[in-house]
Amino acid sequence: MQKNDRALFANQLRAIAIIAVLIVHWCGIYWYARDTVASYIHAPVIEGPPSSLILYLTIPSFNYGPFGVAVFFLISGFVIPFSLARLSPIQFLISRAFRIYPTYIIASLIMLVLVFLSSRYWGTPLEVSPTTFAYNLGLINGNFFVPSIDLVNWTLAIEVKFYLLCALMYSSIKNGRITHYIGAAVVILAFCEWQDPLFAHFGLSTPSFSYDALKTELMCIIFMLIGTCFYHHYIGNKTIRDLVIGAASLFILFILCWPHTSWLGQIPTVAQNYFYALVVFSFAYGFRRYARPFAPLDFVANISYSIYVLHSIIGYLTIRILMDLKLSFPASLLGTVIFVFALSYGLHKLVEMPTMRLGKRVAAGVKGAHPTTLEAGRA
Repeated sequence: MQKNDRALFANQLRAIAIIAVLIVHWCGIYWYARDTVASYIHAPVIEGPPSSLILYLTIPSFNYGPFGVAVFFLISGFVIPFSLARLSPIQFLISRAFRIYPTYIIASLIMLVLVFLSSRYWGTPLEVSPTTFAYNLGLINGNFFVPSIDLVNWTLAIEVKFYLLCALMYSSIKNGRITHYIGAAVVILAFCEWQDPLFAHFGLSTPSFSYDALKTELMCIIFMLIGTCFYHHYIGNKTIRDLVIGAASLFILFILCWPHTSWLGQIPTVAQNYFYALVVFSFAYGFRRYARPFAPLDFVANISYSIYVLHSIIGYLTIRILMDLKLSFPASLLGTVIFVFALSYGLHKLVEMPTMRLGKRVAAGVKGAHPTTLEAGRA
């Protein structure tokens, strides 16, 4: 397959994933977690019944949020090895840091400004803890019991830890040793199951560090490695049998970890949506040669990271203010889509793309750069 095939297949799945996330947050969380939304946007709790639009979007046993996030995880697992194959571990980590942090930091600052304006609109006080903000910008807040500033950066924290694992497993990934992924997953399962009693016995627990958050993150990394199995089949160094065995083994280990994490109460409603995501990803991968450019989908896909880091709190406060101005929920939702997408396009063009290019240049200048390193595609 050609590179364009890989980019189109993975990129268009990004659009599907971000649309699913937008639906659950703007049409679900907005109405069914009203107290939480109000506290984050510093507005009064919205009153009245949910919009009837929600009824048309509801699918039995399907949850847009976990499905969208799971698709994102599989995409990352699939595309990240393409970058790792061209770079040394340190180059890879530098490149990924520039990929994640600058855009997220600027998005968080934009969000803070808009939340301040929201608090002024509603006449409510705004207090921002510099410590909380700093932990969030570093994407380590969940590991130190610090609340999230945007309710979505927990997935970025998992991405960062996946990059670290990829660097540690550099040789295994470059050589397609799927058995090593399964071995790593078994170690993660053992950690999830035995961490509490073992650490308590030896007095190793640290009250200021959340091992529950770490276990959940490591569990999700197992799921991401399924995408890496698809990568090895894609480049031709593993058979379809290897792919099926590797993906099935990792998914089973992923599910076995679940009861030992803070997500225990989400069984089976959330867990089954990760399975749905795997089915959709597998189907799209199997028919990737038939993918064709589709401008609206490709546009959303290309700015999906900027949308993700901007959409949550900014989306809530935009819908809330527009509804307070007497617009209907559908009209407010449409206005929010236009505003957030325009903002995301600007962030993508002015921050995301330039910092990605800068990251590549910085990584290329690091000692030990591969002389045949090519300019990276979007990953």
